[in-house]
Amino acid sequence: MTPSTPAILTRYFNRRAMLRGSAFGAVGLAGGILIGCGDDDDDDDDQPSNGADATDEEATPAGEPTEAEGTEVEATEAEGTEEEQPSGDLERVTFIFPFGAPHAGLLAEHYVAQDRGYFADEGLEEEVNYQTALLPLLAGGTVDYGRVTVVNFLNAFAAGQHLKAVFQTQYPFVFGLVSLADGGITDFSADNLRGEAIGVTEFAGGEVPMVRALLTRLGLVEGEDVELFPTSGTTQQPTVDALQTGRIVAFAGSILDFAAIETFGVELQDITPDIVRNINADDSLGVQAEYLEQNREQVVRYCRALAKGCIFAQENPRAAAQIGLQDHFAPDTGNLDETEFFIDLVVAQRGAPPEGLTFGQMPVDGWEAYQNFLLEGSTGGQDDPLAFDAPLDLSEIIDNTIPAEALDFDLEAIRQEARDFQTD
Repeated sequence: MTPSTPAILTRYFNRRAMLRGSAFGAVGLAGGILIGCGDDDDDDDDQPSNGADATDEEATPAGEPTEAEGTEVEATEAEGTEEEQPSGDLERVTFIFPFGAPHAGLLAEHYVAQDRGYFADEGLEEEVNYQTALLPLLAGGTVDYGRVTVVNFLNAFAAGQHLKAVFQTQYPFVFGLVSLADGGITDFSADNLRGEAIGVTEFAGGEVPMVRALLTRLGLVEGEDVELFPTSGTTQQPTVDALQTGRIVAFAGSILDFAAIETFGVELQDITPDIVRNINADDSLGVQAEYLEQNREQVVRYCRALAKGCIFAQENPRAAAQIGLQDHFAPDTGNLDETEFFIDLVVAQRGAPPEGLTFGQMPVDGWEAYQNFLLEGSTGGQDDPLAFDAPLDLSEIIDNTIPAEALDFDLEAIRQEARDFQTD
């Protein structure tokens, strides 16, 4: 591993636990991304995995919300603090973070918004609940807000659980494909891949539906024309070995998986097809449709506070990292340099919306492309992330009217506040 690369990219993390969450998106920082699709087994397997994955319970169709044993929301504030009642006239709102522990990178905008008083400025006090059962708790009304993947929005709607996407903070698709820079594979084509193997993190990984859809487009059959070969373990050394020995000719994963591979001194080249590069579908803030109808003004205020936290973190990732690593937030995430690296890679570099959109708006075309793309690669099997087999009406899910109202503040003032923040 090179001295300048965050050591946290090679640390152990329970990948399946992250799959039950919501991106990007897990090993320390490297596995923190809660985005994409994965399995939602309720097993507690501890097979180590390096690299980020997507999140959510996307491989499991969204059923009716139930209060399953062990999923009750607890007042789980950051470790070492006690639950406090809202001060003054602040409204307490609850946000579900679909991973069982605080994380200074994944929750950067939330911790910043709490620390800098952005929620309080909007008359709100946010409580973060660290629970893996996102869909039952959000769809059932136990919590107010949650970070939800595109697939979970779709599956919930297909199952009659109407969630609304109201604010998106990250845009470029987190998954892609790479090959060795000095290897023979320079593009993702049938001629290059027939008879070869493509590495994936694991079969439950969020990148797998993407790969299957791409193979379908090329007319290649998994298991006959192309093999998918899981390579990720406690580190990405097996992936490096597989690439260098020719066991695999390409590797599919997330931007954090690729960063972890490069810690071994391996130079990669991006062979991600344009159709994937242009997806721009990512996790969004989700609320019940009924909750939005009854509390729209509050939702706007909540999104405004969150937007301020995002803009602060984009402008000064190191400051956001220092805030998030405080004892009452997520001190065990990693060191300051590691956390800054994560926030810069995942938050700052992925915060620009596509041309023509306001920050916070969901790119409808991107969501439609992603939905159709996943339907193309649908297998109908248990590992299929979709619980439906025909396109859904995204206008019933996306509400793009909130961001413009939420951004009714001086953005440059927040950026200047971030620049002025003194860091270690």
